[in-house]
Amino acid sequence: MKKKIYAILIALIAIASINVYAKTDKAFYADETVSVKKEINTTSFVAGNNVDVSSTVDGLNFIAGNVVNVSSTQDYAFVAGNIVTLTNVTSKDAFVAGSLIKVIDSDIRDLYAVAETITINSNISRNLYAAGENITINSTIDGDVNLSAEKITIGENAVITGKLTYNENADIDIDKSASVESTKTYKPSENADVEVEVSPVALIVAEITSKIMSYLSMLAISLLLMALNKKVFKDIKKIDKDAGNLVKTGLFGFAFLVGLPVAAVILLITVIGLPISIISLLLYGILIYLSLTATTYFFGSWLLKDKIKNEYLQFTITLLAIYVLKMIPIIGGLVGFISLCLGLGIYVTLFSKYIKSNK
Repeated sequence: MKKKIYAILIALIAIASINVYAKTDKAFYADETVSVKKEINTTSFVAGNNVDVSSTVDGLNFIAGNVVNVSSTQDYAFVAGNIVTLTNVTSKDAFVAGSLIKVIDSDIRDLYAVAETITINSNISRNLYAAGENITINSTIDGDVNLSAEKITIGENAVITGKLTYNENADIDIDKSASVESTKTYKPSENADVEVEVSPVALIVAEITSKIMSYLSMLAISLLLMALNKKVFKDIKKIDKDAGNLVKTGLFGFAFLVGLPVAAVILLITVIGLPISIISLLLYGILIYLSLTATTYFFGSWLLKDKIKNEYLQFTITLLAIYVLKMIPIIGGLVGFISLCLGLGIYVTLFSKYIKSNK
């Protein structure tokens, strides 16, 4: 049931995106450094290394990058990055993931945040859900606060009008000047015999947030690669698209998937081959993660070339469609496996091509 719910939600976003972006690319931005300061009358996608968004968006706002600064107004915000700062943000709900998150002087109804360090210096008009190592709250939360952390700090300016719920093994410091209506602790889930009280809505939201953040992370990394290494992606576009070649490429990918770890283990037992084995395994992990990038670009540039001219937009929509398919029971597993093998096969094909051309 939960899988169907978030699959439908993301599918609706994808449909809306296709209808809009087939006509315009003014709501899609991707580069090494991106700064967006304008009114956007539809759902917006922004991705880059350094991202600065202070736009007004009439719809959903998807933002991903390494260093992300957001001062935008939108219906709903979805933000992922390494260092994320939200300042003067206006949003009904905000879903944020990163390593370091700061929320300052914003107008947010419900905030969902996941990071190592989270600092809330902004009023939240309803509820806060946060998970991380260090969480600091020093503002007014007009609702419930649900936390999971190692260290929790409730500052002197904190006012929580609802219930503060946190894990009982957390190191918590509540300033004597802070105002908290009530508190409740729970046992962290360590094994199947321990039951934690979590609402179905919170579970659904957590799963939706996880999938969206995964999508945004993959999108940001892939778009950066597309911008930095255009020749590789042009070569991907040139790969033959007949059924026989696709099967052959997928088989190459499967052979690489199975064969490289075996070869690496054999090399591990030799002193000379040890460095090669370690490097091979590192490369193996990277290529597995980026296999979806190659598969998505291959199908996007092929299937959407007559409908959408912007290749970044082609990639965004195709990746979203694949994520939706991967969430469908049974079919999703098959789609994931095919995407993995085909993506690895594409890399093997390109590598073989480059070796031959160098000769």
